[in-house]
Amino acid sequence: MSKPAPKQPLSFRFSEEFVTQLRTWSFVTETDQRILLEEAFQEYADNHPEVKDKVDKIIVTLSKDS
Repeated sequence: MSKPAPKQPLSFRFSEEFVTQLRTWSFVTETDQRILLEEAFQEYADNHPEVKDKVDKIIVTLSKDS
C-alpha cells in the first residue's frame, strides 16, 4: 500500500453572489466563513440520511484499507 497523500487545504471557486452572501452572513453573525460552511453542510447531510449513511460506510471501508 502506498502512503496517503498529505492533507492539503481544499480550494473551491464559488459564484460572486454566493461569496457575497457568505461574507455578509459571516459579518452579520460574527461567525467564521468556514464554520458557516461546515454547519450548512452538516445540516444538509442530516437532511439526507440515506446519502449520509452511504458516505459513512465508504469512509469506514476506506479507513480500514489504510
